[in-house]
Amino acid sequence: MNGWGPSTYGQPCRECGFDWSVPLGAARARLTEVGRNYRDLLDGAAGTERHPELAWTVAGYVSHVADNLRIWTERLRGVASGATPQVGGYDENELARARNDALIPLAAALWSLGLSVTEWHEAVDEARPTGALMIHPERGELDLLAVVTSNVHDAHHHLWDVGRALAYCAGTGSGGAP
Repeated sequence: MNGWGPSTYGQPCRECGFDWSVPLGAARARLTEVGRNYRDLLDGAAGTERHPELAWTVAGYVSHVADNLRIWTERLRGVASGATPQVGGYDENELARARNDALIPLAAALWSLGLSVTEWHEAVDEARPTGALMIHPERGELDLLAVVTSNVHDAHHHLWDVGRALAYCAGTGSGGAP
């Protein structure tokens, strides 16, 4: 297992409690639940809610998780098809600005997340027989388990962020975008 996640976030994650030692099948099962978990948590939300310590609205976090899964889906499909194992990094904040995530409606972000989860699972299935070895500029060498746990952590961690934002807004009566 690549140690990037646990060394960066802790084992378990210091903030969201994610256990990096989760086996591949269990990690995939957790990602299967992601769309429902976000929909359930965000039922009745406007999407504009924001915690003052966090960069994005709750809809922005949903959009980020969908984008992150889509990017890793492309990478998995690439290595599964025999492409070079080198993958590039990306700046999530610049991507959010370029996509203008602040204006993506929550319903659209949740729809995108659902599609991203489905396509990600297909890519993992496609990449599994190859081992899906990748070389990331910041994270180093990543095997399929490292990619999967990193992706699942991102989705889980941001669900935790969304919960924090909603709790803050419910507790203070503020936090939504103007």
